[in-house]
Amino acid sequence: MDRRGERSWWRIAETADGKVVGFGFPSRNPAFPVVGYLGVLPGHRGRGYVDGILAENTRLLAVELGAETVRADTDLTNLPMAAAFERAGYRNFARRLVLSAR
Repeated sequence: MDRRGERSWWRIAETADGKVVGFGFPSRNPAFPVVGYLGVLPGHRGRGYVDGILAENTRLLAVELGAETVRADTDLTNLPMAAAFERAGYRNFARRLVLSAR
């Protein structure tokens, strides 16, 4: 079974009192389980919510797919996300350059 990006994996992150602070959408590309999308709403950034959302994305892929390796990427200038990956134990192993024609 090809299980890429099942909606049942999607998560909405909330505070204890029910305020939505972000989202996490674990997924899978043809080769690897991936952190498909992760975002913290602008008004809630800088409070550490990213760590919990990333941990849940990673946990879900490990449980649902039995993933031993999960890949993720971010823009080179997104230093807060890169720092979250590092705190969670992800390691930088490559850089990708995306080019487009005018």
